[in-house]
Amino acid sequence: MSGTLIESVHSAFSADVRTKVALLLGESGTNIQKAVQDAVPLILTDILHKSYFPEANALVWDLSRQAAAGDLFGELHELTINAGGLVPGSVLLNKGMEYARLLLDSRLDPVVNELGRHAGISIPSATFITGLVSFAALDTIGRHIAMYNVDAPALALWIKTQTENIKVATPNGLRVPQALGIHHYPWETPAKRSRNVAMYVALLLIIIVATAFLLIRKHQNDVTSTSTDSVAPARMSPADTGTAR
Repeated sequence: MSGTLIESVHSAFSADVRTKVALLLGESGTNIQKAVQDAVPLILTDILHKSYFPEANALVWDLSRQAAAGDLFGELHELTINAGGLVPGSVLLNKGMEYARLLLDSRLDPVVNELGRHAGISIPSATFITGLVSFAALDTIGRHIAMYNVDAPALALWIKTQTENIKVATPNGLRVPQALGIHHYPWETPAKRSRNVAMYVALLLIIIVATAFLLIRKHQNDVTSTSTDSVAPARMSPADTGTAR
């Protein structure tokens, strides 16, 4: 595998593959190309998010090894050379949806709906593309695992190095966090934590300065009050006044 992770996943979707998929699904070639451009960073963002959680990352590692043994490129070749494409298309749909369900779990429907909305394709077409891209993404990662013999923790580190490329490839207007059910993009996490820490430190400093100021003022008031009491003239009683006369 050469290039970045996102480039390697895109390499599975040649012009011939996109054209055949468009014909098979009854969609325009332009919309299918847009759907792929949406689905690749969307699926990879989910995988990137999972790399921060050992159990979820282990799932990605296991699914990727399975997908790499699934002959994705052989199935895509059969799709492009087959006149009708229904049989290889069904094989790809079944395999792809199996991986998409295992990878996305409860977020499968939101991802499909968002892909359909943003790319302007039907829900059945968005379902096919989601499964196909899930298969391609896991296959790409699985080949990396086999090539470099990496374990799950090492895989997580490698996936995190792909953050910037995934970020740049994410189209404007694609509601990725909402579709994946996450609060923010994975690449926003460090910055958000830094802002929170800075805010708490600033608040703590304000409290310390305000407390010190109040204590100093109180001390000054106490000193002033004591000094005034010590120099105040004694008040003369009526008896003292009569004596003085």
